[in-house]
Amino acid sequence: MPMLRAFLTAYPWDLIDEGVAAVLDRLHGEIGVTGLSVWVGAPPIVQLRVRDVRPRVFRTRGGVFFHPNEQHYTGTRCKPIISTWVRGREPLKHIAEACAEHAMELRVIVSAAMTGRLAQRYSEMACKNVFGVESHTAVCLANPDVRAYLSGLVCDLSGRDNIAGITLTDVEIAWPEALQNDLHGIELLGQTEKPLLATCFCESCHQRATAAQVDVDMARRSVQVILQKSLDAGLVTDRTLDAVLSDNVPLAEYYRWRTEELSSVVGCLADSCKCELLLDRPFAGADSRQHTDPDPSLPAAVITRLDHPDGLDSALSSVARRNELRLPEGLVIGAHGPKLVSTVSRAVELGITGVEIDNYGLLPDTALTPIKQAIRFARRTTSE
Repeated sequence: MPMLRAFLTAYPWDLIDEGVAAVLDRLHGEIGVTGLSVWVGAPPIVQLRVRDVRPRVFRTRGGVFFHPNEQHYTGTRCKPIISTWVRGREPLKHIAEACAEHAMELRVIVSAAMTGRLAQRYSEMACKNVFGVESHTAVCLANPDVRAYLSGLVCDLSGRDNIAGITLTDVEIAWPEALQNDLHGIELLGQTEKPLLATCFCESCHQRATAAQVDVDMARRSVQVILQKSLDAGLVTDRTLDAVLSDNVPLAEYYRWRTEELSSVVGCLADSCKCELLLDRPFAGADSRQHTDPDPSLPAAVITRLDHPDGLDSALSSVARRNELRLPEGLVIGAHGPKLVSTVSRAVELGITGVEIDNYGLLPDTALTPIKQAIRFARRTTSE
């Protein structure tokens, strides 16, 4: 059985401001972490930082946290928006060189749909909900211009020195505001209505789905009727999304088309990628699988984000090229250490080859001890 690969995720400013070499000395030498997964593109973030570094509250409007190689974007309408935090620095290069010096694997995390301010700058490429409202954060992956941009981004990053893998997250065709607590009125919708409001019906989706012989207009009307009933009378359906789709052929066909579109996007990016491609997907429990998940048998490893360890046994893909697990920082902080050790050990038994733990910048020093224990116990198990 191969040795477990153990990663911590991090935002680049947490590594840079604390000192990359000092952080890696501790993570690799003392804790046993074998690699970093570093965000190189993200939406706007406001972060209260655990460690005594300045600024204690970090803000970024979002964007990419490296200087793009322009040759990869000459034929794209979308252009990378560089975060103002980067300025004249080269944080990605600095981190990559430090990882190489410490014999640590470096992977980079890219938000496919919500990188920076693309949806605001290129509003014609933004996702739209069933009422025609544009997203302020997400571009539509069904849009050919967005695909061309992502292909250039993956090609750019994967050709850089010391980058071993690219993890794609937010691989979705959705209006994400529907799932955000700061949307007033969202409390009127149930767990079936919310993903319906999150369904994208932008012009690109309409054109491409219609070309695939999907009755988009009927699917749209079906969603509007369901949502209006809930908003008019507080009538939240007790039916699952599966049940709704089973009784509505146009809507089911539209969801099937979206799944095929996402699989096509991942396949296209895998062709552009010169290093390992990993697909990050959420999984909160047995009933949480979205109907827009790309095909897990695509040429990419799968990292499953597990909100609660009790769902571990049913969270893994049996057809994925390779399974890894991402665990939230909440499973490490406080009194949860023993649960982390048992979860990682069980993951190894199930064939998990790698574990990522969020998020270095939010982890107090006390949380590093259970991470160290979990890594050591899992490696002892794999060597027996």
